[in-house]
Amino acid sequence: MNRTQLLVLLAGVFFTLFARAQMSIPTSSTASSRMQNISIIYASDMPVIGLKKVGGYPELASALQSYRNQKNTSTFFLFGGNSLAPSPLASLDRGTHIIDILNSLEPDVMSVTKREFSYYEDELSLRAYEAAFPIVASNVFDKRSQANVDGLLDNVIVEQRGVKIGIISILDESAISDYLLKQVVILDPQKVISDSAHALREQGAEIVVLMYSYNFPFIDQLLSKNTVDITITTSPEFTNLANEVMPKHPNAVVLSHLNYLAELKLTLDKENGVISNLTWQEKELSGFPSDPILAGQVKGYTSRLNRLLNQPIATVIRDFQTLRTSVRTEENAFANLVADTVRKFANADMALINGGIIRGNQSYVKGQRLTRRDIAQELPFRSKLAVLAITGQQLKQALENGLSTIEQVRGRFPQISGIEVTYAAKNKVGERITSIKIDGENINPTRSYKLATTDYLANGGDGYQVLDECPKIALGYMDPPMVVDVLIDSIRQQETLGPTLSKRLVQSNDRN
Repeated sequence: MNRTQLLVLLAGVFFTLFARAQMSIPTSSTASSRMQNISIIYASDMPVIGLKKVGGYPELASALQSYRNQKNTSTFFLFGGNSLAPSPLASLDRGTHIIDILNSLEPDVMSVTKREFSYYEDELSLRAYEAAFPIVASNVFDKRSQANVDGLLDNVIVEQRGVKIGIISILDESAISDYLLKQVVILDPQKVISDSAHALREQGAEIVVLMYSYNFPFIDQLLSKNTVDITITTSPEFTNLANEVMPKHPNAVVLSHLNYLAELKLTLDKENGVISNLTWQEKELSGFPSDPILAGQVKGYTSRLNRLLNQPIATVIRDFQTLRTSVRTEENAFANLVADTVRKFANADMALINGGIIRGNQSYVKGQRLTRRDIAQELPFRSKLAVLAITGQQLKQALENGLSTIEQVRGRFPQISGIEVTYAAKNKVGERITSIKIDGENINPTRSYKLATTDYLANGGDGYQVLDECPKIALGYMDPPMVVDVLIDSIRQQETLGPTLSKRLVQSNDRN
């Protein structure tokens, strides 16, 4: 071998070794491709479209467009549900318009809350088939099919730019009693979460997200044990309660304002599955511009509804409000009006409605002109009038149920007519009522009274099972009238509206 051949051979060996060395050293581009930036945009609780002065679906569409245009970022849009009802339009189409709008927004997934069952299991099944995106309810079991409600998924893996996220969505068993669900069972949430998370990781999910709508006490534990990686919920009512313990883990996202979105940012090391740099913040939807296409879609729905609901019916002659905390924790003037109206219409001794039937969360001022829309927004559910024969003892049991969750600001809080109730909220559940009077006299435990209420409560909704045991009294109608229609007709005849308080629900500071 001459000198020239030796040099060529050595050069070949050198370049071969150099190339192998380069292959074994991670370059900046290799490391960069391994680390994936992720954005998760979350929104929920948007049942009413076309609201003024607050952000809605057109602003959410604009926000999503800006997030999806981010370079080198995998962007997911998770919709937390709580939106198919209640609203004036949902009372007509059972939430179809919300699915139509969401189809335009293209969520990666939607979770199910108990509010999605407002029109019961079969209507939710229809909405699921109308949706161009997966709808997940992980711990719902339909007794008829021995599986999930038709159209719903137990869990799902969604993918954007090579990143796979597994989604779990759970409900609390209170959905059964609150929404009178007859066909489904709510399975143990902790077991379902554990089993679903394991299955999703086996199927290749790199991140597991839990979506929920009830303040479960085990959220921090799930995150600390890495059963799931991120939890997301919207709980404005819980975050405002002094005694409510919210999750503290940094990966627990709690959206505490309505008409906001949650923006999560994180980095995923795709080689070892490690999540880092997770941060999140709330952003007001009204801070984003309105997307003209979605605005036009919303306007199409609201215009048709306006023709039905923009009819003036009365003038306000006294300020009043329907704030959520008020109708669910104390005597409320508007609730008095509703209860008085159904009692008078049914010619009953007394009336009982649940505070949760009133959903407007509004304040009204003297001189304001009220329309059918205002009342429809206050009473968006299609509740029908029902009349029962009830004993004094059964009435007390029903009222104790209504007062049993006053600390949680639940919708079962009783609003009444024809009786005066004194109660001590500090007493233990089941022993809070100190007196019930009718016409100034104590209620007779064995006497039968005529009670006007809603078909929802009459069938045992919101925990009022005792009412389901009471004999029904026929109203003389083939189809009982809806409470909202009875109220609108009454207001229209009076032409003015100025409801008042009358000390019919009095809280005592005494403790037994």
